[in-house]
Amino acid sequence: MPGEIDSAVFPHLDADLDRVRDVLGPVQLRGRPELTALTDEGSDTSRRLVRPTLTLLSYYLLTDPEVPADDRVVRGAAAVELMHVGSLYHDDVVDHAYERRGRASANAVWGSHMAVLGGDSVTFSGMRMLAELGQREVLAATIAGEQMCAGMVIEAADQYVASRSEQSYLDTIDGKTAAVLSLACRVGAMQAGCSEEQEEALALFGRQFGLAYQLYDDILDLTSTAEEMGKPVNADLPEGIYTLPVIRAAARDQSLARLLRRAMTGEQAARARELVIASGAVDEARARAEEFIDQAAGQLTAVAVDPSARHALTAYVQSILDRRTPVLAVPRQSTQAPVAHRDGFPPGVAQWLRSWLVDTGLALTPAEADYHRWTGAIRTPAQILAPAADAAREQTAYGMAVFTLVCDDLFEDPQLRDPEAVTALRRGLVAMLRQDPEMHGAIPTAWASLWPRLREGRSARWQKRFLDILEDWCEAAEREAHHRINGYIPSTADYLPLRMSTSGIDTALACVEVYQDRELPSTLRSHPVIRRLEELGFWVTFVENDLVGLDQDEADHVPYNLVRAVRHETGCTRREAVEQVQRQVAEQRAQLEAVIRYVPALFRVLPGLSGRRQEYAELYVNMASVGLWGRESDRYTQPSASAVPDLERLRREIYYPAAEPAPTTP
Repeated sequence: MPGEIDSAVFPHLDADLDRVRDVLGPVQLRGRPELTALTDEGSDTSRRLVRPTLTLLSYYLLTDPEVPADDRVVRGAAAVELMHVGSLYHDDVVDHAYERRGRASANAVWGSHMAVLGGDSVTFSGMRMLAELGQREVLAATIAGEQMCAGMVIEAADQYVASRSEQSYLDTIDGKTAAVLSLACRVGAMQAGCSEEQEEALALFGRQFGLAYQLYDDILDLTSTAEEMGKPVNADLPEGIYTLPVIRAAARDQSLARLLRRAMTGEQAARARELVIASGAVDEARARAEEFIDQAAGQLTAVAVDPSARHALTAYVQSILDRRTPVLAVPRQSTQAPVAHRDGFPPGVAQWLRSWLVDTGLALTPAEADYHRWTGAIRTPAQILAPAADAAREQTAYGMAVFTLVCDDLFEDPQLRDPEAVTALRRGLVAMLRQDPEMHGAIPTAWASLWPRLREGRSARWQKRFLDILEDWCEAAEREAHHRINGYIPSTADYLPLRMSTSGIDTALACVEVYQDRELPSTLRSHPVIRRLEELGFWVTFVENDLVGLDQDEADHVPYNLVRAVRHETGCTRREAVEQVQRQVAEQRAQLEAVIRYVPALFRVLPGLSGRRQEYAELYVNMASVGLWGRESDRYTQPSASAVPDLERLRREIYYPAAEPAPTTP
């Protein structure tokens, strides 16, 4: 039984709320079941169903509470909740909120674009259900929707306005919160067949309660913890959203008012919060909320109903305002790197790699085989990766990872300054991939040893796709080398596609497929959440690497470094660019970790995975975890006695000069 509702007064409330839950559910997108999860909150949601409860209680109040609710009431209650839920999708996008009630928000997992569309789908699903009830219901919902949007517009227009008026604040919360709570009560009253006066009284009850509800929510944002709220707290101040306690405190504290005139740092927001609490304005706001509750209770006195039912309803709304029970959050899996293996490799891999590097000629000595930019980059911490399918596939995957790093260094080498040599290198690598029998040297030898192992057990489609991926990467690496030689630095808008083209993310995924002896279904990789996971994982991994390797990138004139791109585009100082990129990384990393936590739940509901849901989920979580660990690798720490391989030797063996130009027609 919700809150403080007396089951003796409303005996069917629990059962009727279960009927509401049966009506609620994800929006079904015809023919695309894999997208259903966008609007599926899951069976273990902690939602309190405040609005459906108000709809049912308003109905009971005006009818016989000893009788279960009519189906129309149940559908009306569900419809109002869907309208509310749809608005939350939009709220989280506007507020850049990545968590709600201890769970990752839709925009954190699916991205803002999909979250907005998902919110629209949920909202219109609720509107359809109300339209099925009748013209009056849908008209009331439309009016409430207009008021809700108007409230949000007013709030947005008053961002960072230190002199915001109390009336502006009240107009905002009247629309964005009170309107829908009023609608919930009105829809319940409508189904009871009551008089217009009774309907208006219930609607006004809901509105006054809604004003108090939002006031308390704004107070909790200043006074509670994230664990209690199930979402970040002190979130309004940094966003320039000034609520009643802040407005009153600023009116008598000029130091606070000065802080409010601009965007604030986290430290400034914490200081502003302290000033608001110290001013006593929180207690004043709480008293104002109690006034709204008294006014709400007064509306019920005009309705001729059983006093026990009236008391039970007012006791329920008071219990909602007193809510301080911490919300149980979904347990989080840490993405911090665990303690590493002593050698940094699974047993048996380290010695195989050293021998393979020397035997193929990629390294001339065992010391070169331990080069920090090759094997140091993949000394993965213990337990980050799930066990390989077998030892041979484990060795193959690690060998391909090192081979990719070697090829990357061939292009990135600052000693490579001749544009024609860059093109000859790309041509040679492509010819090697396509099995040119005339290719000789360490690189072709290493590839010849890897390719049969890579293709073993893989489909023809996989093999073709893998070779295409490598050829595309060679072209992207050639372009980056030309950009380095020419001194080109991309804009921040162009950075992402250029950096992604040279990232090798598709090669890394293919290596993981080999490692675990799996082939990811194409439908899985095309799923919006999986695409977002890959993009976020790429962005965080490589931008964090940009930060760690900034000194060396500047010395080598590496073009695809986000800090360098920000400085080039804005003209800011190095420190300012680093701080800007660090803020972006923190935000993107929070979203990535939210998606990682969501992946197992997504895979449980995705269709067509042939009983391998857990295996596929582990594959992606492992890949993302390795990416997050990348900044900790030894790739950026050169030992004092490190032996550096001769990259020009490796290039000379594979250079493939351009063909003679075709004869021209006279």
